[in-house]
Amino acid sequence: MIARPVLVLVPLLLGLASGPARADWAVGHRSVTYQDPARGNRSIPVEIYYPAEGAGDDVPVAPGEFPVYVFGHGYLLTWDLYSFVWNGLVPNGFLVALPKTEGSLFPSHGEFGKDLAFLVAKLRSAGGDPGSPLYGHVAETAAVGGHSMGGGASFLAAAEDPTIDAIANLAAAETSPSAIGAASDVASPALLFAGGNDCVTPPEGHQLPMYDALASDCKAYVEIAGASHCQFAAYSFTCALGEGSCADPTISRSAQQATVLDYLLPWLRYELEGDLPSWVAFQELLASDDRTTFLQECAITAVAGGEAAPPPPRLALAVRPNPFNPIASVSIAVPRPGPLRVVVFDSRGRAVSRILEETVGAGTIEASWNGTDDRGTALPSGVYFLRASAAGASSVARAVLVR
Repeated sequence: MIARPVLVLVPLLLGLASGPARADWAVGHRSVTYQDPARGNRSIPVEIYYPAEGAGDDVPVAPGEFPVYVFGHGYLLTWDLYSFVWNGLVPNGFLVALPKTEGSLFPSHGEFGKDLAFLVAKLRSAGGDPGSPLYGHVAETAAVGGHSMGGGASFLAAAEDPTIDAIANLAAAETSPSAIGAASDVASPALLFAGGNDCVTPPEGHQLPMYDALASDCKAYVEIAGASHCQFAAYSFTCALGEGSCADPTISRSAQQATVLDYLLPWLRYELEGDLPSWVAFQELLASDDRTTFLQECAITAVAGGEAAPPPPRLALAVRPNPFNPIASVSIAVPRPGPLRVVVFDSRGRAVSRILEETVGAGTIEASWNGTDDRGTALPSGVYFLRASAAGASSVARAVLVR
């Protein structure tokens, strides 16, 4: 058993708060195989779970736009061991995608990270594609995560694609290329879960160095007391064999997974939906929960008198008209003075145009984009993503260019 002290960086005095009630969407499911043309049409089979009009396979998506969470499996583990993730998130309005690649004895961590990043871009693009069953149902915000190898690969994905809005993973393992090294290039908000009794990826050699290396303006590390590595998934003989006799969990698998969802759901609701009550509920849980210890560094201030601490500042980004041709107007609501940067990415996550990079005051900043790259070359019709970054916050908007 690994004995660890209580870790607290940001003490908070919070008033009573609660997140929004569970919406109880039905869980729809669709199996899809995508090809990535940037990697020789690499096939990426993926299982997609989404809020649906009724439970089942290939059923219609429920009305609305839903944030994306792309989740990678652990080493020699399969996607279907993480049913608690999609059954916990989908009924609350999230679209969860689980790639089935890199399940071999000698997986490529780098390719797996690229698969996660590719799926974020592909699902965002599907939301703007009239020929897709997901048309009109995919929000512009997205997070990546995973367990063990998949958790490490989520750092590689977030470093690969800076338009990814958040990263949340379970017992992330160091990878090759290094997830710890990639973390220094990840500025998105991050939530890292660790097991207090994890002997496969002990926090001191895996999650804590990743947390320390992150460039995020808001990051949290939640260590679940008594939790083991394999209990972040359903039972697997392979994982149990890997843990061997070193595993010594002092809580049940169901309790460990329920604790994850207690934190993950309000955190994603805030980071991907901007829901303030969920942010306060997350902070309240951190401050009061005896099941966990935590670290946190955020752009927040400890306050007294029962007042809730303010969340990190948020940007508002709008593109009009949408679709557009030849020029789109871009409006950015900046919460406080400082450097502002607006970059356009294509559907593969590549930066193609830098619209704005200057120091601005608080307020609404107006800009425009004429559908060209940095060299002035006209870009083809398609879905593009504008990411604005300022004041320790960021926002992504989808723009459809029609020639």
